[in-house]
Amino acid sequence: MMQLQERFRTPRLLLTRIVPGDLGDMLAMHREAQVARALGGEQADGEIAALVEKLAMQWDRHGFGWWAIREPATGRFIGRGGLRRVTVDNAPEVEVGYALLPEFWNRGLATELSRVSVAQGFVRLGLGEIVGFALPANHGSRRVMEKTGMRYERDITRGGARQVLYRLTAASWQAGSPAAATRSRHSMQELVAG
Repeated sequence: MMQLQERFRTPRLLLTRIVPGDLGDMLAMHREAQVARALGGEQADGEIAALVEKLAMQWDRHGFGWWAIREPATGRFIGRGGLRRVTVDNAPEVEVGYALLPEFWNRGLATELSRVSVAQGFVRLGLGEIVGFALPANHGSRRVMEKTGMRYERDITRGGARQVLYRLTAASWQAGSPAAATRSRHSMQELVAG
């Protein structure tokens, strides 16, 4: 089984495999009103605890999963994200996902995480495609997916809510436009540095 590194750095992020010890940081992030709105509403503490447990198990089952995202210099929690296996319309998919504390929004950090996650998925895991989804009104998340090279595919329903599904194939990521080539070089440098 191909695996991703459980701990590594990008130029501005320290990524570590999510473990049960990250629950406190995850609870605090999901309690933030702006985060809750962006993700579709408030979740009970028990739901977040179950999510953290499920995310930790993704690594054991699949060799990859979401990371806890921290500032490299201080170790301060920024958010969570990466790749994980999901089911969309009864079909297995690999999703790139991310959520950051609001004070870290609009700094390009979600895009940095998304790009390196996609590069990891295509280069290290050999995936054929990666999806992302967000609430239709979550324009920030949609923009991150677009900057990563993903394109809108269709509307879906997840957790009882309408969401927009984006997709990126390995072939599109590799071929891309001049902007995609720059993105690939940047992501490959991050992989080598990791």
